[in-house]
Amino acid sequence: MDRSKKLVRCAIYTRKSTEDGLEQEYNSLDAQYDACTAYALSQRHEGWTVTKDRYDDGGFSGGTLERPGLKRLLADIEAGKVDIILLYKIDRLTRSLSDFAKIVEILDRKGASFVSITQSFNTTTSMGRLTLNMLLSFAQFEREVTGERIRDKIYASKRKGIWMGGPVPLGYDVIERKLVVNEPEAEQVRHIMQLYLQANSVPELVQILARNGSLTKVQQRKDGRIKGGIHFKRGNLYHLLSNRIYRGMTVHKGEAFQGEHEAIVPEELWNQVQAKLAKQGQGGSSRKVSPRTGALAGLVYDGEGRAMVLTHTQKGSRRFHYYANRYEALGNSAASRVSARDIEDIVVEQLSQTLASGNKVQNMLLDGSYNSEQLHNVISRCNKLATELDAAKYKRKQEILRNALDRIDLYDDHVVIRVDNRGLLNIIRADSSVQPAKENLIIERQAIRFRRGKALRLVIPAPTSESNIQMRDEKLIALIVESRTIMAQLTNHPNKSVPTLAAEQGRCRVRMMKVAKLACLAPDIVTAIVEGRQPLKLTPGKLLSAYLPFAWADQKRVLGFG
Repeated sequence: MDRSKKLVRCAIYTRKSTEDGLEQEYNSLDAQYDACTAYALSQRHEGWTVTKDRYDDGGFSGGTLERPGLKRLLADIEAGKVDIILLYKIDRLTRSLSDFAKIVEILDRKGASFVSITQSFNTTTSMGRLTLNMLLSFAQFEREVTGERIRDKIYASKRKGIWMGGPVPLGYDVIERKLVVNEPEAEQVRHIMQLYLQANSVPELVQILARNGSLTKVQQRKDGRIKGGIHFKRGNLYHLLSNRIYRGMTVHKGEAFQGEHEAIVPEELWNQVQAKLAKQGQGGSSRKVSPRTGALAGLVYDGEGRAMVLTHTQKGSRRFHYYANRYEALGNSAASRVSARDIEDIVVEQLSQTLASGNKVQNMLLDGSYNSEQLHNVISRCNKLATELDAAKYKRKQEILRNALDRIDLYDDHVVIRVDNRGLLNIIRADSSVQPAKENLIIERQAIRFRRGKALRLVIPAPTSESNIQMRDEKLIALIVESRTIMAQLTNHPNKSVPTLAAEQGRCRVRMMKVAKLACLAPDIVTAIVEGRQPLKLTPGKLLSAYLPFAWADQKRVLGFG
């Protein structure tokens, strides 16, 4: 190689949408990698060299950027470790135009580029970019049209009553792609429905079936994994009791059609079960719940003094309230919104702590306007109000907050709660001769706004390790416990692999492998998670999908521990 040539560092990215065949010794990802390696070798006269790290995403769709291999690759590009991305085809990188634009922006910012070894593009020219965008448009169009065709075919088939696959319901077997009655299981289904009519509720039915030793249907998947054969749970039973397949129907998005298979539940028994489900409130409580109307409506302002209005979104029958300023829809960078439950819980907690503090209560009173007996009386009544506020029902809690508070200001990193001194003294029915201080009592606390999943949360970080227990994420702790269990099983059975254990236990092989790697977490990280000191943005999903380096210091950096 000509040493005057600049070294060009090439990272090879490979992707496969499904997990089929990935267990083979030489799979599709290896074939893509070898083809790209050969291409890089042909360009060695230009100074091309392949980086040591592999960036593979097996079983990940090209319609999203949430891929561990791609995330590591983009991070290395940002760090200046990669000059060119080598791809077998451009759709291996992404099938989304919007995602492609984000990737190109990162590449342009770092002076990097990409090469598809089976397609020729020169993205340095406007015509090359146009051609590439057209190709990606067709790739995305092909993906969407294929999905529409599949959905249309499923709908048309179900209209004709054809079984279109999926988990086989208890009471049937699949023979030549058709549902055929399994009489012993069909009798079990009818027996379960009759027991439900005698039981008080579905949870009670769960206990009855557990005592009887009734188990869910055992099914063997194509990859050899076993699923089912466990005790019934509430979700299993709600689905079984309302599954219209047992009346000889096929269902598509709530619409039922006469099926080719035979019904196994008599119409009279079916109608009795559905009537009881409707009466009890399927899947939830039949108790009426009074709506939450927003205890702080009209009191909340953003950091620039603009009023935040109470609004809501709805998902099914559930309604989620939040406070938002009116500029949010205008794309203002200072615009914000926060969960109504989050800010209300914070305000109640901080106000209760203030009312329970004698020194803070004393600051609320005008100096010289009271004697020791009056002060003791005010402090005692504020303590009593603090206890009541913590345990009060929503309507009473709303009444206290709206009379005791002047306003709440939400800044980017802290919350300021201004108490209405006169209003608070009126609530506790203080002696009329006791005068409030002219300056309202102010409660100021640090608060962090962070995104967990799709929700924007507002929390007050705990100041000490003891109080950090309230920040513990039990799901993160459960993942660590599960990883230790898996490693113990591997240690006790050295001749077995994770895929073998997954098949024996009827579990997802890919998820089990992701969980198993958590056994290699740094002890400091494990301790922090158990004590509730993990970064607020570290969710179970992010922990499972994160690429974990061997070095413990690097693990802390990747997971956001600083």
